[in-house]
Amino acid sequence: MKPVLKSKPFAAFTLIEVMLAVAIAAIVLVAINTVFFAALRLRTRTTEATERTLPVESAVATIKRDLLGTVPPGAMAGVMSSDTTTAGISQPVSLEFYTASGIVADEVPWGDVQKVDYWLQVPTNQTASASGGKDLIRGVTRNLLATTQETPEQQVLIDNVQNLRFSYFDGTNWNDTWSSTLSNIPIAIKVFIDFPAKSGGLTNIPVQFVVPIITQASTNKIQAVN
Repeated sequence: MKPVLKSKPFAAFTLIEVMLAVAIAAIVLVAINTVFFAALRLRTRTTEATERTLPVESAVATIKRDLLGTVPPGAMAGVMSSDTTTAGISQPVSLEFYTASGIVADEVPWGDVQKVDYWLQVPTNQTASASGGKDLIRGVTRNLLATTQETPEQQVLIDNVQNLRFSYFDGTNWNDTWSSTLSNIPIAIKVFIDFPAKSGGLTNIPVQFVVPIITQASTNKIQAVN
């Protein structure tokens, strides 16, 4: 007669093991949730920084291109000035000068020389103005032979700007203004762009850069060009 094999009893989890497994799963879920929401916050901050940085970089590139193409006073260009007024602009102009940064195309009759004005203007959007920021405006006049002074074509480069300032190097000193009575142009121009404080005490990083002016008006003395 063959012996009868007894089956082993079924091994089950104890209550302590189940509770331990649930606790570990809860800890893992909390960790995953923390990492997930941290990634979402990082993505939001990165998006905000990118949206803020791209317009500033574009504006800086535009200002640099205009300043690098500065044309000295002559037949087609007037004087550079930080103390002038322009028709159609109610705000004080921070800088007015002539530059060869204009685009020459077959469909337009204008050459590459154009008059450019930079100034700050209170925005029409009251939400933006509540923070103290203004719009950085670039005004362009292409028709330099008009019999009457034309209103510049206006373009908003950056919004929410607190301060726009230009400094002019005459070869010896940096000057805060450049008078329209001068017949020459500076050797270099430094540009300062400041932004108002953000919520929570945070501030946007101010922008500062120097642009050398390659072209100089002819004078009776030999002058070094940087």
